[in-house]
Amino acid sequence: MPHERPELVAPPERAAAAHQAVAVESRLATLRFLLENPGATVQELVPVLGISAQSTRANLAELEAAGFVTTDAGDGPRNGKVVRYRVDRERFTTDLLAFVAWVLR
Repeated sequence: MPHERPELVAPPERAAAAHQAVAVESRLATLRFLLENPGATVQELVPVLGISAQSTRANLAELEAAGFVTTDAGDGPRNGKVVRYRVDRERFTTDLLAFVAWVLR
């Protein structure tokens, strides 16, 4: 008897954002490092991640846009400023749990 293919239903938006955050190894490593080292800078992340500063900034921008990473820089220009990054642990945990709940539904 053939198995019926389950209907593919897209995850909720926030759950999908959490999946995107952890789907790329360098973003996952960024999150893990920031969870253990809140307030880290790009200069501190680069040698740990083993990727360029430009790629590190791109990862941080994606994580910040998703709401998983916050900075001490506010909304103003960042040129020449040392920016410190932190994981919004509550938001990330909530959204990641929503993704797991969607997978296990």
